[in-house]
Amino acid sequence: MRKITPKKYARALYESLQGKDKKEIAEAISSFIQLMMRNKVIAKSDKIVDAFQEYSNEQEGIQAVSVYSVRALGHSEKNEIISGLKQALNKEIKLIEYIDPEIMGGVILKYGDTVADGSVKKKIESLANTLS
Repeated sequence: MRKITPKKYARALYESLQGKDKKEIAEAISSFIQLMMRNKVIAKSDKIVDAFQEYSNEQEGIQAVSVYSVRALGHSEKNEIISGLKQALNKEIKLIEYIDPEIMGGVILKYGDTVADGSVKKKIESLANTLS
């Protein structure tokens, strides 16, 4: 018997929720949790939830982008990042912010398999490598 991956569970859940009202969604989620318990995969629920969010975003044309900065970004900074990425990726953008004092300044953007490192730390490391 083939193993069902978290991505397959996530896709099945997403598809089963389409076109349902709130009550039907609650029932479907309850049934899904029971299925996970029967299949003894409840311990993988975090991975399934992450895969569900990723699949849901993909189906709805949304790109989740993690942004790391040394401090909370201001409204105009967020809008600038969202606007640039929306134009470049041709998708709606959902920013997930993280504070990371170790980057010293600037920002790091992560989405999909892409990392755009505009941090001060990275620039200092690049300069040090150039000078050595």
